[in-house]
Amino acid sequence: MPAEKKPIIIYGGSFDPPHRGHMELAAAALRQLKPQAVYFVPGFHTPFKDLRPVPFPERRALLRAALAEAGLLGRPEVKISSFEAGLRRVVYTWETVAHFRALHPGAPVFFLMGSDCLEGFKAWRRWRTVLKGARLLVGLRPGHALTALRGVPFTALAGRFPRAASSDLRSALFLGEKPPALHASVLARIAARGLYLARERALLKKIITPRRFRHSLDTAALAVRLAPGLGLPAQKAAAAGLLHDCARDMAPAALKKYARARCPRAPFLKTMIKEAPVLLHAWAGAARAAALFGVRDAGITEAIELHATGAPEMGPLARLIYVCDLAAPGRDFPEAGLVRELALRDFGAALRAANYVKLTYAFSGGGWVHPLSVSLWNSLQEKKKG
Repeated sequence: MPAEKKPIIIYGGSFDPPHRGHMELAAAALRQLKPQAVYFVPGFHTPFKDLRPVPFPERRALLRAALAEAGLLGRPEVKISSFEAGLRRVVYTWETVAHFRALHPGAPVFFLMGSDCLEGFKAWRRWRTVLKGARLLVGLRPGHALTALRGVPFTALAGRFPRAASSDLRSALFLGEKPPALHASVLARIAARGLYLARERALLKKIITPRRFRHSLDTAALAVRLAPGLGLPAQKAAAAGLLHDCARDMAPAALKKYARARCPRAPFLKTMIKEAPVLLHAWAGAARAAALFGVRDAGITEAIELHATGAPEMGPLARLIYVCDLAAPGRDFPEAGLVRELALRDFGAALRAANYVKLTYAFSGGGWVHPLSVSLWNSLQEKKKG
């Protein structure tokens, strides 16, 4: 009678980025099941609406770095599969399971996941087909109990595993932070390759003052914090927050010249040049973001253009940056903190408050006030009445 074949384990995901939680889960699976193979299967597409998603080759390289630092890369049973990437499309788990069952006929197949993923398993495409081909292998993560789902059998991994949500890690990386959940070699490659907005931050730091750079980081951090509640991608919020003042430190004469050449359609351009040239930096910033940083996203462009004045019917990202620019930590006027606290509870009220504060300061100076700011006020008051 032939001996029973050793199991294989499939570990699929975006690995965007790969972190210590991934490595600990895989190491525990190796110890407990002693499989013939553990396949890490990064998807070809990441399921996020990012400004600049990390492509598969880079995520594969980051995964290799994490595996090497965790002491797993040299083990013969640990493999990185390009199966999903090779299809160059979104691949569903049931397809991946079928592929590895065909590759290892007769071997028990396990699909590895954390308990946070188990909770939503029945929402997966053809989840019953997945269960026909593989048994779930689940590790306990904090805040997500290993609760049995009706009709979903699974094998529990021994131990507890750290919570390291990739979305939180990406948000931290966008701001230049170094999350301890990431291996040093992963962080080093991210910096060297300019991933997760590292390229944009490095260039921005060269063209604005340290104080302006600090404000840009603060604006981006607040935008990233508020973005999920508004249904906005964290990377776009971070990019718009980082770049909104990229033209703010241009010399006045250079700013006027740049605006004339690159922003001919800016509303009330001639009047701004004469009466309020400081406002030119918003439209010039959008043009500079395209020229220097390669920004082509319409939402980010609009957010940079309108962060100083606002405008009626501006999009959600523009509204976010308009508020965050005024309310960012580090602002030295008391209204900033009040608007920031309000934004965490009621963003619509914070938008109205930010518009009020900006108009109050503009009118108190006795100079020209951009008509877009006044139009925004009128629009918000009408909506409030309605």
